[in-house]
Amino acid sequence: MFRFDGIPGPQAAEIIRHINSGSTVEQISNAVQADRTIVDAFIRSLIDQGLATEAEPEVYTGAQFTATLRSFYDQWNDQLFSHSLWQSLSLGTASRSIVDGWLIETYHFIRGANARLPYAIAHTADPRVRNIFAHHYREEYDHYGFFAEALVRRQISPEHVEQLGPLVGTRAVINWTRRCARTDSLAYAACSGLLESTGTDSARARAFYRTVATNFDADQTNFIDPLMKHIDLDEGFEHGNVMADIFNPIPQLSAQRANMIVQMTYQFVETLMQWFSDIEIHYFRFPHQSKRTVRIYRSNPAD
Repeated sequence: MFRFDGIPGPQAAEIIRHINSGSTVEQISNAVQADRTIVDAFIRSLIDQGLATEAEPEVYTGAQFTATLRSFYDQWNDQLFSHSLWQSLSLGTASRSIVDGWLIETYHFIRGANARLPYAIAHTADPRVRNIFAHHYREEYDHYGFFAEALVRRQISPEHVEQLGPLVGTRAVINWTRRCARTDSLAYAACSGLLESTGTDSARARAFYRTVATNFDADQTNFIDPLMKHIDLDEGFEHGNVMADIFNPIPQLSAQRANMIVQMTYQFVETLMQWFSDIEIHYFRFPHQSKRTVRIYRSNPAD
């Protein structure tokens, strides 16, 4: 049961009845003989509570879509970083093998920029967007070196890590971005923007790494220091702005294409969530020092 304060019940019911008619706020206020500001405030409260949505425009400007993506990124990052992997790293409850696994798979993923960014460049027809991707790639291609240094400080050989190869879940994340690049270069840009969106809040990222160091560097290896340098470099390159640089100049983007881009980016979020679970499960059962040469992927607990 819903009760509305500040507006008579019958009038509220009439406004709700007119919402799906495709009418403007002014048209609804005339139809129900109510003050426009009251109708507008009532409809806004319905939207805020998730009980109504504004009709989608047929086209978006690039700037409008940038703002839309950023609002989604905020929600999706909250979802991603609420995963138990990140919570255990923040709270200090992760095992050493899971911390190592997180570093190992992140190393593979960051190195995967060499599998996804050139692929996106090759599939991009728009020379403006292609040049932005190429510039981004020139700045990004060797950043896995920071994670290689962190592994060495944890006494993990990057050569051993290369021999093992990434988890299939790590490959799935990379492959999803490649699929986006094949489908639509703007879908790739949106996924890349999600990855870089944490770079717009470098203070939060630095605070997280300091917490990881406090929780998991009792030996004072300073394995977090290279990751801090990576944040500094990305911040200097302004990678958090690449998505906006791509979308803002676009004069028009159809609602159909915009919906496809959002849908593919959210599927990327789901793939990332699966990846986090795979890291937790695999490295809990099989530390990187395991003699096992075949990576077990989502195997049965009894195996």
